[in-house]
Amino acid sequence: MTRTHTATGFSVNFLYKIFQLSLFFFPVTLITMCFFSEVYAQNNKTIEAVPVDIPVRIDGFLNDSAWETVHTITDFTQRELVEGDPPTEKTEVKVAYDEKNLYIGIICYDSEPDKIVHNELVWDGDLDSDDSFSLVLDTFNDQRTGYAFRINPNGARLDALIKSTNELNEDWNGIWDVAARITDKGWQAEIVIPFLSLRFPKTETQVWGINFHRIIRRKNEEVLWTSWRRDDGPLQLSKAGKLTGLKQVKRGKQAEFVPYLLSGVEKEKNQDMDDTFKYGLDVKYPVTSDLTLDFTANTDFAQVESDQEQINLTRFSLQYPEKRNFFLEGAEIFDFTQGGTKMYYSRRIGITPDPDRQEVPILGGVKLSGKSGKYQIGVMNMQTKEKTVMAKDGTKNYYPSTNYTVIRIKRDILKQSYIGFIGTMVNREDRSDNPLSGIDRIDRFMNKHENYMGGLDFSYRTDTFLKNKNLVVQGYFASSNTPGLSGDNIAGRLWIDYPNDVIDASLLYHGIDNNFNPEIGFFSRPGIQHLMGVLKYTPRVNIPHVKKLLFMPYEYEYVMDTRTKLLTRSVHITPFGILFESDDRLEFQIHNHYEWIDYDWNIFGNTIIKSGGYKYWHYFAEYESSKSRRVSFDLSSSFGDHYNGTRNNYTAGCTVKLNKYFAAGPEMAYTDITAGNGSFIARQLAARFMANLSTRLTSSTFVQWNNGDHNANLNFRIHYIPKIGSDVYIVYNQLWDEEDDYSTIRNTGLLKVDYLFRF
Repeated sequence: MTRTHTATGFSVNFLYKIFQLSLFFFPVTLITMCFFSEVYAQNNKTIEAVPVDIPVRIDGFLNDSAWETVHTITDFTQRELVEGDPPTEKTEVKVAYDEKNLYIGIICYDSEPDKIVHNELVWDGDLDSDDSFSLVLDTFNDQRTGYAFRINPNGARLDALIKSTNELNEDWNGIWDVAARITDKGWQAEIVIPFLSLRFPKTETQVWGINFHRIIRRKNEEVLWTSWRRDDGPLQLSKAGKLTGLKQVKRGKQAEFVPYLLSGVEKEKNQDMDDTFKYGLDVKYPVTSDLTLDFTANTDFAQVESDQEQINLTRFSLQYPEKRNFFLEGAEIFDFTQGGTKMYYSRRIGITPDPDRQEVPILGGVKLSGKSGKYQIGVMNMQTKEKTVMAKDGTKNYYPSTNYTVIRIKRDILKQSYIGFIGTMVNREDRSDNPLSGIDRIDRFMNKHENYMGGLDFSYRTDTFLKNKNLVVQGYFASSNTPGLSGDNIAGRLWIDYPNDVIDASLLYHGIDNNFNPEIGFFSRPGIQHLMGVLKYTPRVNIPHVKKLLFMPYEYEYVMDTRTKLLTRSVHITPFGILFESDDRLEFQIHNHYEWIDYDWNIFGNTIIKSGGYKYWHYFAEYESSKSRRVSFDLSSSFGDHYNGTRNNYTAGCTVKLNKYFAAGPEMAYTDITAGNGSFIARQLAARFMANLSTRLTSSTFVQWNNGDHNANLNFRIHYIPKIGSDVYIVYNQLWDEEDDYSTIRNTGLLKVDYLFRF
């Protein structure tokens, strides 16, 4: 069978699968749109923001005269533990504003204030373990995207962009402030959010979606102002209340300049010490109230903490989270993610692929992102400098100077849905003179001179399916163009999801051609057709101390190649699990696998799994304790067959919170495998130590080791925030060679200062 025949066969088969699923999708969508979309009216709760002449003093006391004239809301309702019941503790919220800022005042009454849980101090720390209060803003009132701000009684904070009803981008950092304090009546706080930190339409009178969410951790009680049904929750923007009263609010034309200076020294083994001095600039300019222009020059990301290393015992690439501020601004607009496949994966820019993951200098870039009417728009162009890096096998990989362009457009349709387009372009100054030794097979085309990719996607979302249930239907179709490759260059997906409290079910078809190559994207494997069905049943039961029982009757996954040859078949079953009212979770799983390996695979060390087909069973047990405790655990164990041998795996993590200032968290993973031509034990150890003096002065020490790389590394970081939006970092990194008596391979010390100026 020729390649042309294969491509044609796959394309026809792919389109036929899409057609089959469409026969189900379109009638469901039509019925839903015609009969259910308007059955349930929008939530009619409103809160009016009151204008104040004098800026509110943010000290957590709520004793400014401005608060005396501001309306108070108290009508919260339980979501947990008893849906629809009144709260056991009272909550009061007030909203005010002036020319530049939005103010929120909160009083969280508590009959036992000495039992308030408040262990976290770090910005973007683990607030799930504490008492907390969250504010959700849908500034475009479009019921699709928004902002989430969360605080605890210490004034620790977490901010995020809302991507969907169950997904946040917590890597986003906005400029806002909070002061909180515990009193003899509970705890209270004041929040200030500059309008310059938000995006919203340019209108005389603003109407925003808004919701408030409080967690009383020792009771695991969850209360909301609106959207308190268990099938909804705080991120269900379609059922948020309305914030009114905002008149003649302007985002302003202030430009933000953030210059940085970095100085440090680096010492490589057997080389002289090398000193470093760098400088650069990030600029943010609000073109309109809803469009922002970002510019970066001589970009540096030295403040990014070390990635947590993983021993990869699969044949596929691993994803790592983005932590660089420039790429996080407007990330929800550029997002084109469908089931783990990304058409835009920002870590492709300025970082070499697995397993190198080394920084490539970014000369500069520009980005325009925001919303105009019903359109979300994102345009970005980045230029990197050439760099040669040493691969782990000792060869040199050359990465030429490269230009990256991404264009993303999304248009709102219906009540919560959208259709969209993405285009990406990669242009290199010259071709690499080597095959990029050692990198993952997925990156096998990265020595090509140029690459283009275009895709269309849609998302249909409703919370009124079958009157009051959630339904999501998503899909995409994309094609790439790489010189020297013809045909076999398309991919597409259709996914139907029913994500609700008691029943969560989904169906998927996903096809990726052999030569499909979104070079700024990410996917696990090419040349496949992927079918999957999942059914989860989690009933609420009347058993003391039990919140839910956890059952997954099946998760069935079937992966074929382009000729419909079976590559992977897996069935996952959860016969029993418990989610306790304390938020402890216990779960058991049974897995049955079939996998075809088309090449001899070096799984670890010198152990080789021969090509061929393998069937095996595996069993899992997991326990996760509530994070609200001073000492919490995550434990898991698995055992069973593995290809033609056996596999036993044990993982453990522990978090110890001595108080709000000090915490430690050791982790370990132990995997014992006998398979192929031998056996091996993979070990990973890590520990994180936190010492925090305040919400603006924190430190972390992260140590990790694994016997895959035979290296150990240390990342120590002090982070001081002199004012919101400005940072001082002191960073020390050290890498040791286990195989040479833990001699130092490299150590680095850095001081970085960036400071926010607004004009």
